[in-house]
Amino acid sequence: MTPDKSVPWTKVLSLFLVFSLFCSTTPLVHAAGQAGPPLTAQSVSGSQPGAGLSGVSPPRVDSPSCVVMDATSGTVLYEKDAHSKRAPASMTKIMTMVVALEDVNAGVVSLLDEAVASENAWEMGGTEVWAEPGESMPLDEWLKAVAVGSANDGAVIVAEFISGTEESFVERMNARAKELGMSNTNFKNPHGLDEEGHYTTAMDMAVLSRHAVHVPHLLDYTKIYQTPFRGGKNELTNFNKLVYLYEGADGLKTGMTSQSGYCLAATAQRGDSRFIVVVMGAETPDQRLNDSWRLLDWCFANFKTVRVVGTQPVCQARVYKGKSDVVDVVTPEPYAVTVLKHQPGEVKRIINLEKVTAPVNEGEAIGEMVIEIDGEIVANLPLVARTGVARAGFLDYIRKYLRSFMIGR
Repeated sequence: MTPDKSVPWTKVLSLFLVFSLFCSTTPLVHAAGQAGPPLTAQSVSGSQPGAGLSGVSPPRVDSPSCVVMDATSGTVLYEKDAHSKRAPASMTKIMTMVVALEDVNAGVVSLLDEAVASENAWEMGGTEVWAEPGESMPLDEWLKAVAVGSANDGAVIVAEFISGTEESFVERMNARAKELGMSNTNFKNPHGLDEEGHYTTAMDMAVLSRHAVHVPHLLDYTKIYQTPFRGGKNELTNFNKLVYLYEGADGLKTGMTSQSGYCLAATAQRGDSRFIVVVMGAETPDQRLNDSWRLLDWCFANFKTVRVVGTQPVCQARVYKGKSDVVDVVTPEPYAVTVLKHQPGEVKRIINLEKVTAPVNEGEAIGEMVIEIDGEIVANLPLVARTGVARAGFLDYIRKYLRSFMIGR
């Protein structure tokens, strides 16, 4: 009898597994680009402007210090004495709201939590809502007092509720300022009344404002022009008239003390474009309003924002020898470019991926994306793994083979 020379299926499976473990394959290449040599992660500190932005003359600005910034791209479109240290007055309250609302968004506190006014808050001067010691209202109400009524006593109540004491809250304000890159800022209180060592710059305030517009709920407060307070017993009116008069304006904060002069951090959005204007040291409220108005008009008349990369994956990369066969590819942060309004703003993304072999760490650099706007290269962005991928074990290969066998792949 002739012996059976057919190969048992277990040997076929074993050979397949050995082949899968040790064979060398070529990297995945996307239609948008080519595979290239290994790339390292690059630092992306803000987006780059498109061509010719500096050739657009700004309007007259009477305030001694100002900054104009694209809130999405971070491009500074105009600045005037932007790095001189000045008293920020009630623009300080932008950071107060940022710290408080970041705790709300993290689930540390709730907008419905009751916050109680202290003797310390009652003693505040300047603009206030006349909080009485022991008066209790939801945090939401006190934030309205801060954002709309510019209440100094409200700022202290919020600070003490969030951190226990005003002093510990101010420490958090300064720590957050450092994290945001506000290198010429020092806060001494949460309300903005003049105090030795309490200062910022127009540039730092623009950086803070750019962050603030992306903090959930914050613009919901700063865009209010008038609102009832204390259950309708009082009414708050916003000192920032732009939110009532200027199309698309929804923040952020006015300020005025004897040392600061009249200040305003303003923002407005139309379509995909949002701009920030900070003016400091104006002589009158009309001067700060007119300067801000002219600068916002200038922005919307001459510039637009092109959003290139958001938070969604750019593509997927094939992962060799991993528990997962693919990994989502992202940029370390969203990316946008400011261009002249008459430009088409056509975006071309050229993606170059390395060969990716497990294990892969979350955030590991695995490629590069070249960005072209209207035919001009404006950036080379690192591409990183959105999640980690562990190296596959023997049982993982068994499962992969059986899955492929069942679906015919």
